[in-house]
Amino acid sequence: MKNYYYVLSFAILALGLFSCSGTENKEKEEQSTVQEEPLQKVDAVSIWDGISVREEPTSDGKWISSISLGEKVLMTGKTAVDSSEDNREYVEIKLGDDKQGWVVSDFVEEGTAVTALREAQIFKRPDLLTKTDKSYSPMDVLVLMETKDEWVEVKGKSQGEKWFWSGWVKRTDLSDNEVDIAVAVYAQKAMEIEDEEKRSEAIQEILENESFTSSQFMVDLKNELNELNSDEEELMAEPTEEMDSVEADKEVEETEEAISE
Repeated sequence: MKNYYYVLSFAILALGLFSCSGTENKEKEEQSTVQEEPLQKVDAVSIWDGISVREEPTSDGKWISSISLGEKVLMTGKTAVDSSEDNREYVEIKLGDDKQGWVVSDFVEEGTAVTALREAQIFKRPDLLTKTDKSYSPMDVLVLMETKDEWVEVKGKSQGEKWFWSGWVKRTDLSDNEVDIAVAVYAQKAMEIEDEEKRSEAIQEILENESFTSSQFMVDLKNELNELNSDEEELMAEPTEEMDSVEADKEVEETEEAISE
């Protein structure tokens, strides 16, 4: 009989311990849920032009909009991987008009937009002894990721290149002025136009835009336009020179005929 009570007491004790343990685990789970940190939202920049924003994190997702090179966005902190596209990673962003959607993570980077004012030598680290053979060109649009003294770490695609470069450059070689960035973006598109007449018109349109008059690139664009116009004038002058030569030959022939008579 005593053994029976011992067994019964042990069973009750074990049940109580199990119950307490379960309650404790449940409380811990509830506590961890409460203490879960919210998603961190960060400012970011598009480092590619014309990137599609979609409702779902897949290339088949409904198209919402596109973002321009240098455009500011807000990364919500949400990420996703599309296993059907070689595990391509997507990030959720919020646009300036409050629309939200997903973009491929390669094309947006945390930081602020800047543009190169002049040729900017790229260094591996913020040290003059780490110079590389690469440099950003004037009007390249980049993202500034980190600052250290007079150095900044940037990332972006230089004009004419196929993919991104990253490295350290001198802060004085860059501008974070939104007008300079906008002019740099439009100027890049204008320079890519093969037809010289249409390219000239695109540059002229930038120069005549009152919103862009304060940009440091206006002088460069005026010089580019003058070169294009001078080339056109030379092309127009060539037929005139040929005509002058023909007329001169004709005058010589007429003179020779008059003498022979």
